[in-house]
Amino acid sequence: MDTIRSFIAIKIPDTIQEKLAGIQEKLKQADAHISWVNSENIHLTLKFLGNIQEKQVADIIAAIKESVQNIAPFQLQIGYAGAFPNIRFPRVIWVGVTDDEQNSLKTLQEDLESRLTRLGFESEQGRFQPHLTLGRVRSQKNRSNLLRAIESMTNVWVGEIPVKAIYLVQSELKPTGSEYTDLAEVKILSVK
Repeated sequence: MDTIRSFIAIKIPDTIQEKLAGIQEKLKQADAHISWVNSENIHLTLKFLGNIQEKQVADIIAAIKESVQNIAPFQLQIGYAGAFPNIRFPRVIWVGVTDDEQNSLKTLQEDLESRLTRLGFESEQGRFQPHLTLGRVRSQKNRSNLLRAIESMTNVWVGEIPVKAIYLVQSELKPTGSEYTDLAEVKILSVK
């Protein structure tokens, strides 16, 4: 049986993707060896599922639907650049995501994590750190230039995004990069 490489995510509007592409362009000036994420593919991952069976899709969608019943549509703030594990030794370059005052994102992610664990998915280790991945560092070429470039973007403000739906997405790895296909869109309506 074929498996489907998949994840659950919040999509980023085109206007924000364009601003993130602008940040990538500024960071590219460091001339470091980085594999950049195509700006149209930038998203906020709530849970990477890995390879799933087609028969699991309905249960995953049901779990997402149950999780969104506990929240209303909400806003996220996008801004400030950073890196994992840290700015001094960057492996992944990202832009941060800040939750709303009701901690809607945190509530959603924790509820979803709990439901998916009951379905047999491995629980994430560590604290959920919402971020939008811009690129992955492939070597230490021009490391000092890269560090300065990231540090110059730590206070960058990108904007706010409305969150009105959660997506189950298929990810196919291709030589040209990852190709994403929506398997399901689950709308966030309002709290019951």
